[in-house]
Amino acid sequence: MLVASASMREYFRETLTLAMRKRSVRLSESAQAYLVNLCAELSRAENLFAGTEHGERPALVDLLARAQEAEPHEALRIYKHMGDSSLVLTGFFRESVEDTVGVEYYVSMGGGAYANVAGLMRPTAATSSALFAELSDRFRELVELLIAMSMQGDQTKGLDDVRVLELVERFERTGDPRALEALKASGIVIRPGLDDDDHGVN
Repeated sequence: MLVASASMREYFRETLTLAMRKRSVRLSESAQAYLVNLCAELSRAENLFAGTEHGERPALVDLLARAQEAEPHEALRIYKHMGDSSLVLTGFFRESVEDTVGVEYYVSMGGGAYANVAGLMRPTAATSSALFAELSDRFRELVELLIAMSMQGDQTKGLDDVRVLELVERFERTGDPRALEALKASGIVIRPGLDDDDHGVN
């Protein structure tokens, strides 16, 4: 289990580094480490979709109400969970987010949650406060990095049928060129002559 965990973190470290390089993004070392550990931790569905208590799956709005009424220590835990789950869901599971309340909702809730974590930490932990302030301020940019990481993973492994359909649907609905790149990298052309149609990937 320890070996698997270490391998997972190494995988996410490599894909994050590649995504940052391709997008010309710079993050603090602490933010990079946080993202790698977060992706490894929430790569298991039972961790991602869990609430702050075992077995529950509350909506973000319910977590927000709970945090607003909680003592500072408990509120910090809830806000952190809100930020973490919002970031991973919008980065790696964008289609499911778009089909429910929408990406902007998660970006707003997640960025705001990290800002609250930074505020609650400020009196006692300057370093941690700075980290969560960075995560809050750059939340949308971090989402784009996770999307790029997801696409990089698709390009380095074979795509199963479900993932192929998700990428085709994403490209046809949004024109996202990263979806097209992931399909091409696996030898899949979704429409003859598409390469010659510059308007199709804008």
